[in-house]
Amino acid sequence: MKLFAKLQKVWQAYEKLDEALYPLIGLRKYDTYLEHFKKHHPGEKPLSRAEFFRESQDAKAKNVKC
Repeated sequence: MKLFAKLQKVWQAYEKLDEALYPLIGLRKYDTYLEHFKKHHPGEKPLSRAEFFRESQDAKAKNVKC
């Protein structure tokens, strides 16, 4: 199998994992965020994937009630 084909399979597996994990931990998808951002905030710089994840986690943690 060629290197490109292997990398493509790894990327596909990552995308499936990403799609499965985000709803489980209660986070919106980054792609959905980017679509919204481009539509409603043209010309501004969106958060990176890491920043988006961190902010989503922080917001979720603030809503936890003990």
